[in-house]
Amino acid sequence: MIDFKAPYSPEAALEFLYNFLPDDFQKFDEEVKVDFKLQFIRNIRKIGEASSLDGLHVYEITHESENDPRVSLSKDSFHLLARYGIRKALIFFVSQKSHNYRLSLATVELRWDKGTKVDREFSNPRRYSFFLGRDAKVHTPCDFLIRKGRAKDAGDLLSRFDVEIVTKEFFGNYKRLYEDVRNYFEKD
Repeated sequence: MIDFKAPYSPEAALEFLYNFLPDDFQKFDEEVKVDFKLQFIRNIRKIGEASSLDGLHVYEITHESENDPRVSLSKDSFHLLARYGIRKALIFFVSQKSHNYRLSLATVELRWDKGTKVDREFSNPRRYSFFLGRDAKVHTPCDFLIRKGRAKDAGDLLSRFDVEIVTKEFFGNYKRLYEDVRNYFEKD
């Protein structure tokens, strides 16, 4: 099982994917070359695919920033998705200068031109992320990515990363515990 507090490991990531994604997950090991300028990204590898999750692609993207250039990495990843006509991708963003990394679900809505060619325009891009590694707080990622088991479908996958859904579940649990404690003291 993956230790989300440990530095990124390609082997641990693949083991996690085999346990998290549906049985149709297929491992890849392809370097992806792009014909557009990347700001911080140094290498893109396609490491898998799960067609049952609306054609989900899985990437390992390495960058050289010591900080966490979320906006720039998001823009570059959205361009990658649009360029190859991909609507959803699970991406490990790995810094070559840090013990921390991010696991993100990136989604875009693509505009189709005449039904056969992808227009390079995209809309409503979203990137949902968990910060992982030595400096991360990993309770929530462990709950949503490991303890809940395999992602059942695309909606379930999204619910594991969507902060609004995660927050609602957290406060629902918090409210339930508060009411239990309050009822206990009222009886006492």
